[in-house]
Amino acid sequence: MTRLHVAPNGSLTDSKGATLAPAEIADTRLHVPHLAPHILTLTLPKGDRVNMLIGYSSHCWTRTFDDTLHTGQVRIMDGIRPRAFCPDRYAASTDLHGLLDNLHRNRLYLTPSDRNFGSYNATTILPDGTAYTAFFTLKLHKGRFDGIRHKLRLYVESAHHRPQPEPGQKVNVAVIVSQALKGDKVKYFRR
Repeated sequence: MTRLHVAPNGSLTDSKGATLAPAEIADTRLHVPHLAPHILTLTLPKGDRVNMLIGYSSHCWTRTFDDTLHTGQVRIMDGIRPRAFCPDRYAASTDLHGLLDNLHRNRLYLTPSDRNFGSYNATTILPDGTAYTAFFTLKLHKGRFDGIRHKLRLYVESAHHRPQPEPGQKVNVAVIVSQALKGDKVKYFRR
């Protein structure tokens, strides 16, 4: 399966550089260079080092497809959900590596949905009260990627600017990593 390269302006090109504009395409056929899978090594407070395979959903650089707003744009399919290229989300997603590399320094919380975590840099709240926030899952996933063994998979389900603080339960990165290594989830306590 040939993957198409997604440029910062949303155009799609093949391996030879030819621009293509299909009416619809599966997000699994697209490659966003700065969001390629990679390994993140996290050092825990007691000195243990844990390798995690990082993956990214197309929700990091797309938004919900609206037939009125996105007429003529490529429908990027996330399974059965149509999405549209979003230049703002794409541009903001160039900061995702930095946000994830600093999980131990950033604000981290368990979302009320009880299935993922949110993380943002609390020192960079914008004047409108928003912060670039990544929503991710963390699960036990042993394997090897680019010759490096990993024990966990951190999958960024979405990333965009959100009002802060968000509803959620504050949590420490060492807690979520140690729970994930045991195959457990952090419990969300409803108030």
